Amino acid sequence: MKPPRIWILVADGETARFYLAEGRTARLEPALPFEFRAPNPPAREQGTDRPGRVYESFGEAHHGVEPRTDLHREVKRKFAVEIADLLKTKARENVFDELVLIAPPKMMGDLRAALDERTRACVKTELAKDLTRLSPTELHTYLTAEVWS
Repeated sequence: MKPPRIWILVADGETARFYLAEGRTARLEPALPFEFRAPNPPAREQGTDRPGRVYESFGEAHHGVEPRTDLHREVKRKFAVEIADLLKTKARENVFDELVLIAPPKMMGDLRAALDERTRACVKTELAKDLTRLSPTELHTYLTAEVWS
């Protein structure tokens, strides 16, 4: 019997790497030739230069208005949607049999919300951890010891 083609996504809010393993004992190979990066500059470089000003209804005091959305958080949500769209395309192409998602809790929630039903059915393991700094060898060792044992 042929071993399953497993895609492993390791992501955080700014970086995503995809690995392929032909079965749980195989080495991890890059599934795509590059890593995805979401540009997320500092808040001072996003949005307007200064927040709008509001005058109090009584007196002459006025103050800046904080934006209702966190611009960094929005960039991370959009990045999760882009990743989910790529996974959806690859699931339709039958590139993988199983999918492993590894991301910090907030990113994992964003990914879950963005995945379609077909792709979600391929997900066999979810780890709500930030493992983006691990090398492919370290990641394989971690998966073998903690997940696939």
